[in-house]
Amino acid sequence: MTSAPQLLIVAATRLGEDSFWRESLLGRSLARQAHAGYGHCITYANTSPLALAYNRGLNQASDASVVVFCHDDLWLGDEPLAPQLAVALERFDLVGVAGNRRRDAGAQLQTYGPSPAPASLLDGVFLAGRVGRLRSAGLRFDPTFPFHLYDLDLCRSAETAGLHLGVWPLNLIHASGGAAFTPSWKACVVLYRQKWEPPTLEAGGANPDVLQWQNAIAGAHRVLKQWPQALAAYDAVLAQEPEQLEPLISKALVLYQLKRRTEALTSIDAALVLDPTNATALEIRARLLLLLKDGARAESALRAALAQLPNDVDLLFRLAALVGEQQRPLEAIELWFQLLRLERNHIPALLNSGGLLLGAGQISLASAAYSRVLKQEPGNNSALFGLGQCQEITGEQETALATYTHALSLQPGDLNMLTMVESLRLGLGLWDNYDARMQQLGNQLEHYLDAGEPVSMAVPLRLLSFPLPMQLTRRVAACHAKAISAVMAPFGQMHPRQTAKTPASPTQQPNPASGRRPLRIGYLSADFRSHPMGGLIHGLFAEHDRSRCRPFAYMLSAHRDRLTDSVAHGCEQLRDVSQLSSEAIAKQIEADGIDVLVDLMGYTHQGRPSALALRPAPLQLLYLGYPGSMGAPFIDGVVADKWLIPPELEHGYSEPVLRLPWAFLCSAPLPADPGESLPPAPTREGLGIRPDQMVFACFNRPDKLDPHRFAAWLEILRAVPGSVLLLVVGNSATQGRLKQWAQACGLEPGRLIFAAKTISARFPDLCQLADLFLDTSHYGAGATGAIALQAGLPLLTCPGEHFVSRMAASLCASVSMPDLICPTTEAYIERAIALGRDRCQLQQRRQTLLDQGAHLPLFDTAGWVRHWEDLLHGLQA
Repeated sequence: MTSAPQLLIVAATRLGEDSFWRESLLGRSLARQAHAGYGHCITYANTSPLALAYNRGLNQASDASVVVFCHDDLWLGDEPLAPQLAVALERFDLVGVAGNRRRDAGAQLQTYGPSPAPASLLDGVFLAGRVGRLRSAGLRFDPTFPFHLYDLDLCRSAETAGLHLGVWPLNLIHASGGAAFTPSWKACVVLYRQKWEPPTLEAGGANPDVLQWQNAIAGAHRVLKQWPQALAAYDAVLAQEPEQLEPLISKALVLYQLKRRTEALTSIDAALVLDPTNATALEIRARLLLLLKDGARAESALRAALAQLPNDVDLLFRLAALVGEQQRPLEAIELWFQLLRLERNHIPALLNSGGLLLGAGQISLASAAYSRVLKQEPGNNSALFGLGQCQEITGEQETALATYTHALSLQPGDLNMLTMVESLRLGLGLWDNYDARMQQLGNQLEHYLDAGEPVSMAVPLRLLSFPLPMQLTRRVAACHAKAISAVMAPFGQMHPRQTAKTPASPTQQPNPASGRRPLRIGYLSADFRSHPMGGLIHGLFAEHDRSRCRPFAYMLSAHRDRLTDSVAHGCEQLRDVSQLSSEAIAKQIEADGIDVLVDLMGYTHQGRPSALALRPAPLQLLYLGYPGSMGAPFIDGVVADKWLIPPELEHGYSEPVLRLPWAFLCSAPLPADPGESLPPAPTREGLGIRPDQMVFACFNRPDKLDPHRFAAWLEILRAVPGSVLLLVVGNSATQGRLKQWAQACGLEPGRLIFAAKTISARFPDLCQLADLFLDTSHYGAGATGAIALQAGLPLLTCPGEHFVSRMAASLCASVSMPDLICPTTEAYIERAIALGRDRCQLQQRRQTLLDQGAHLPLFDTAGWVRHWEDLLHGLQA
């Protein structure tokens, strides 16, 4: 009697391990008592050819064992297999449950014969053999046949090796109808014929039959994604007849898959010589050029392809995305609209057009695009984010908060959405559990960073609104910079990285006899217009000593006004680069021969850090526009003073710190435009404030407020009878919440006065109504504080560690009022109370600011520029 052999089950499954044992017929069979003793070699989540998994099992088996190769959709029956196979393998070397004796291609199967019986071919649903016998015959599965005909190929190899094949009656159930006549099955048939039944073809010359068969082989390899074999086959075809359109196109596709893109482009160009209007070749050429970062030629190829296929949605999508990436928003919007006319609810097109419309100020159209996405996919995170931004811009802060909060509930780990929620809560006075929520935000950021996950913020500036550790915000900035650098890396860098170091003699003058040309300084900003930042810096350009420095300005916004003209008047060149790609901006800066590029934007709206990532200038500095570290290897230094970044806080910055005597400057305001119609100036009477009342004020944005500083203000008001606090808060719900806070602290809500946001020309008039500007805590006054001081309003501040909390300290020092810089919150409260009880002193300070303004460092633009030029020349020494 034949003893039952040791049995090894070898299978591959697309299911994961848990799913295989829980769901598949084979897994459930193996868990039954009748089959529990088998060894098994299962490849889970398999996407590779079955041959690889089967050969791996064959390698693991011992010579004395029996190996069974089977599908995962096979039920093994109720009886143990080992005794049955022991008998079957006494008669046959390779056993199956289905097979035949014929090999004539295409013949129909008429009848099923008796079993057991000899066979020539066996179905791969179940194959069994003794391992030692199979090995001695040198039998292996051929990976050329990934999922089809591998069984027939094995049988042919077995028969050639002299093995006996047969079918055996086993009580199995196969729960599949097979997958014959699919493209991959047909491809395997071609390769099977080539291996075992190659057609008889006459060699020599460009025989059409030979070319047809070689094309079929190449096509089969391509269908099966066997790229090296496909390339060799297409080369064989083209060696006989080089000028063949389809093989050239197919070869290009294969080279594309092999990431040999330049060679693929050569092949597709050869195809286009044969047929210049071939839409398929043009589309492939465009795709290759996109991968090669050749935007101009890719766009040309896409437009040529669209000329042949004007309604091709995929081509339109690629072209619109390319034009959008090149910062040509108006053209990109029209292309997205063209696509949407063909496919109205194309979600990626709606999202992309929504983002461009938002950037172009077309808020209602952007909102409509995002809303259309949400009708199809109510939980689409990108659409919810975009819709929330639209709602913020239109003043619907409460609605925007609801939108962001809903999105956050769908994806609680979304850091961008969490940042937007917390930022809006600050501005709306929703301060419950403030400290716990700030701790949660910090913990979540730490978790993502420690896990090595990307933390690239959609609006990085908002993160600076929160009292987070300096090292944490620096790490987040570095992640954002890393993502930008990765995107721009294929373009290369125009200049090597430099490290700016403060010169030993920052005031040294350049040697006139050196023959060196004046430094070319490039200023990059979207705020050369009526904007708080533009108001500060517009006067510096005309003050440059042309024998030392030549200023160039690069506009990132197409908006122009009188202030833009002031900048242009003081520059060698004012270039509008707002519609250029980051690469084109960098090329323009390099072409202008800029020695020092000064980024006035950082990670703010309309900023272009991606242009700086290309290093268009030998030295690139960050100044004023972004109040924190950018964490970027393409920024060589951050410009500050001892108040903004004292030496003991340099650890919060990746950039070397370059210090001026004072960092801020505040240009003289432009003369009034006689043709400009201004609203009436605000008055105390109009706001319900008596002439004799002490008016504390804070004109910072509402999202710079926080419960701790607000509590300090209420304490100040209680200690100064009759005083009021003037705030610029337009949202009525926020006003109500602040009044509730005051009332809960025992203060009459009427002592909070709310003014509407005013235009820049009327802001000095608003400052005239107040006696003392009380700075906010974590994110303090910057440009607003400088203009308030220029209008004569004293500013009281209490700096923290972060740049954003120290701006007012720098301002106070630059107007010779360092006594208004308080070291602690307690000192801040005491000083405010003392000043509030002494309006005469405040009036004297106001008069000092107004009378001596031209001589104070903050307003001495010419003096600031001299120090600035000295610093830059010292860096070049």
